[in-house]
Amino acid sequence: MPNTIQRKSFSIGARVSVTPGGGWKQSFMGTVCDGPESVDTLKGPGYFYWVEFDEPQEDINGPDRYRKAQILSCYLEHAI
Repeated sequence: MPNTIQRKSFSIGARVSVTPGGGWKQSFMGTVCDGPESVDTLKGPGYFYWVEFDEPQEDINGPDRYRKAQILSCYLEHAI
C-alpha cells in the first residue's frame, strides 16, 4: 500500500487543534483563516491552511514565536 497523506477539509472560521508533529513544540488551538492551498508532498497531494493561533507558538527551531502559519491539513484536527 502506498504511503499517502491524510487530506482533511476545513472551512474558514473552523476551530482546530494543531498537533506537534507538524514542527511545533506542543499542541495548541487556532482558527482557520483562509481557504486551502493544494501542495504536493513526499506522501502525495495535500492541503495547507492558514491558521491564526489563540496564543503565540514556538516551532521546533525556536526561539521565535508565531501568531499565524500555514499548516498541512494532516496536522490539524477539528476542535470539539
